[in-house]
Amino acid sequence: MTASKPLPRAVVFNCHITGLAVARSLAAHGVEVIALDPDPRGLGQASRAVTQRHKCPNPLEDERGFVQYLLDNAKRFGEGAVLFPTNDEWVMAVARYRSQLESCYRIPFSELGVIDAVLDKRRLYADAHHLGIPIPKTYTLNDPKATAKDIRYPAIVKPAEQRRFYDRFGVKVFRAENATALVRFAREAADLACVAQEIVDVPAGGFYSFCSYVAPDGEVRGAFVGRKLEQYPEGFGTGCLVIGEQVSEIVERGSAILKAFGYHGISEVEFIWDPARKEHLLLDVNPRVWKWVGLPIASGVDLPWLAYSE
Repeated sequence: MTASKPLPRAVVFNCHITGLAVARSLAAHGVEVIALDPDPRGLGQASRAVTQRHKCPNPLEDERGFVQYLLDNAKRFGEGAVLFPTNDEWVMAVARYRSQLESCYRIPFSELGVIDAVLDKRRLYADAHHLGIPIPKTYTLNDPKATAKDIRYPAIVKPAEQRRFYDRFGVKVFRAENATALVRFAREAADLACVAQEIVDVPAGGFYSFCSYVAPDGEVRGAFVGRKLEQYPEGFGTGCLVIGEQVSEIVERGSAILKAFGYHGISEVEFIWDPARKEHLLLDVNPRVWKWVGLPIASGVDLPWLAYSE
């Protein structure tokens, strides 16, 4: 009897909290998981779900060096190994050098042009408006002084690529209490493609996420709606207590925006409930896994496995 061919390995990077959930998902299906991280303290590296652990360059400091590391180790990691980046900077590194990497690896998400478009808040909100999907009142920062005069305070400034923003400023968004603060911060973050947005008075439990895997043919193969009951920091932070709650309007709107961009892969589309407008408003699209991705996996919507099985 011929032995079955072993499954291609999965390469997860970085392998901290999010990477741990991805590794556990894939290991449960018999996939060997290789953990890459610049920091040897990454939580997922200590898991029994991981078969190899390696220190790699940080793409925020040396993107080309990280890509070269993947190319140099392609034979070692195995033919057709599947790449699972877990943060924006890792996604962007793979997307930018896709033409080189896809000769050695399988990449289960969209190409750079689609990723860039999804992360461009101006493009995202314009497409949402065209589709009839409501958004918070949003302003460009091409002319910070003009925006500062028009926007209602307090307001927030939010980036396209969250990791670089967070590493520089230590927050996911910046809260501006007045025009002076907004103009000053807009200048400090001028290279990060930010937008300004009026704050919506979101009630407790008013943050939702449409979590899905979309196949290359555009079919949504797995879908889950999560509702944040607690997050830290309050209002703009990471979900600490999240439940599953099916909301058809969020599924429809999340699916529509992903289809409009032609996106495929795992993603999280974030919404908030606006009690004044009585609408779920689109906030962001994250073209990757996220910290509480373990919840849909535990609920039977195994997004990493769906992506791996592409």
